[in-house]
Amino acid sequence: MPTKILYIERKLENGVSIEKVFRQIAKNLNQKEFYNSFQQLPFRNNTFGTLKNLFFFKSKKSDIFHITGHVHYIALILPSNKTVLTIHDLGILKIRKGLRRYVLKKILFDFPIRRLKFITTISETVKKEIVFHTKCDEKKIRVIENPLQDHFNSASKKIFNAEYPTILQIGTTPNKNLENVIKALSGIPCRLKIIGKLEDNILSELKTQKIDFVNVFNLNNEEIKTEYQNADLVTFCSLYEGFGLPIIEAQAMRTPVVTSNISPLKEVAGGGAVLVDPNSYLSLQKGILSLIENKILREKLIEVGLKNIRRFEPKKISHNYENLYREINDSNSRNKLF
Repeated sequence: MPTKILYIERKLENGVSIEKVFRQIAKNLNQKEFYNSFQQLPFRNNTFGTLKNLFFFKSKKSDIFHITGHVHYIALILPSNKTVLTIHDLGILKIRKGLRRYVLKKILFDFPIRRLKFITTISETVKKEIVFHTKCDEKKIRVIENPLQDHFNSASKKIFNAEYPTILQIGTTPNKNLENVIKALSGIPCRLKIIGKLEDNILSELKTQKIDFVNVFNLNNEEIKTEYQNADLVTFCSLYEGFGLPIIEAQAMRTPVVTSNISPLKEVAGGGAVLVDPNSYLSLQKGILSLIENKILREKLIEVGLKNIRRFEPKKISHNYENLYREINDSNSRNKLF
């Protein structure tokens, strides 16, 4: 009989990037060997929601439980030898302070990692952060990168508009560094297309810098793909990321990328992007102008990008998870014999 994998998700609200990742992984598992299903936690990730999830969540019966991210604490009530926890980043520890940070660190990282046998993360950068903050054995954590969604592919690309390019910005949370992107675009004839809801301070900065912009959000997969298709270049100059899916999504759509010269973004880009200092808007500006003005550079980066994305083919990533699930089955089978 196929091994039953239950993917456990947070209660869906605004962001669904993690959920897209694991639905892509599940889709590409060997269907004869693995049967997969998904279950959302009933309550949100606020204080009371977390407590209610711990007390009232009842998982479906399964051979292996896989916590897909951001609800790490649910590992405390699942079988320790049959549960996989994937940690995408430790960003929350960068924005919380004092007692609240201490408590979150314990319930999201320290306790789950100590309790479980099987931990994965999406980049070597995040693995190092986990080891640094929790002092766990690095051998306990394996890196399995995120897959490229299989609907991101482009047989052709529109002509680059060097006179008035459309620049696509993915994300508006503080780590996405949108303020520096806006400053970098001041004086450059272009249209900035922003995906994500805008706060008042960002709207004010757009007005101050006199940026021609369009704002959209709550897009489905095909709509996001169309935005990549229609853009002349993509800015993804984050201050912090656990991985950086927009980089390889842009590469798959033959759209040149400007991204940060920090890990793991520079490793994900694989040489197929202009790298800039995210803390310097002048560095961003220089990188953006280099793509607008240099056709040869654009073509070279597109070519390198198309080769780079082969590393993230869904079947390759799913195969790595298949090996992990087999290891869990083998481990539990051995334990039953002794």
